[in-house]
Amino acid sequence: MKTLITTILTTALFISSMAKPCFAQQTTPSTSTPVAATSVAATSVAATSVAATSVAATSVKSSTATYKLTVVVANVNKRTGKLYIGLANDKASFDGESFQRKMIDVPASGEITLTFEGLAPGRYAVRVYQDLNDNQKMDFSGRMPNEPFGFSNVATLMGPPDFDQSSFELTKDDSIRINMLEM
Repeated sequence: MKTLITTILTTALFISSMAKPCFAQQTTPSTSTPVAATSVAATSVAATSVAATSVAATSVKSSTATYKLTVVVANVNKRTGKLYIGLANDKASFDGESFQRKMIDVPASGEITLTFEGLAPGRYAVRVYQDLNDNQKMDFSGRMPNEPFGFSNVATLMGPPDFDQSSFELTKDDSIRINMLEM
């Protein structure tokens, strides 16, 4: 019983740290590789210049590949309020403020789907909470969460999840399903 109470309290503390409102979305500054900045001699052929530009554009495109992550939120039992979905790209953004964050009104029925676009290849984790009273934070009764929540790769809660447990590798356009949990 003591272990169960400790687990619930630890989970509640972890969830409260994700409820920080942060609507600013970070964007990765685009980088471009300049095509040759030197002047072309009068005798150079225009076709060679066009071919070089095409090769440079191709290499820029392949080095800045981005992907789309579709998040499907299921098991939403209470059909009111808003969902706050946080995307983490490392342990710090999983435990604190999300790398990117989205908010969506809970519809009257069905699963809820949203998309994060322009993501670089890498490890990501998703965390969600449902704000039932529109105060933009996770509510608690003592140390127990009063509002539904969920994490990527976590179907049942056996203690507070961490970034390693919740994360997944994004190497292509992909989707992930999150089931909401209630205490």
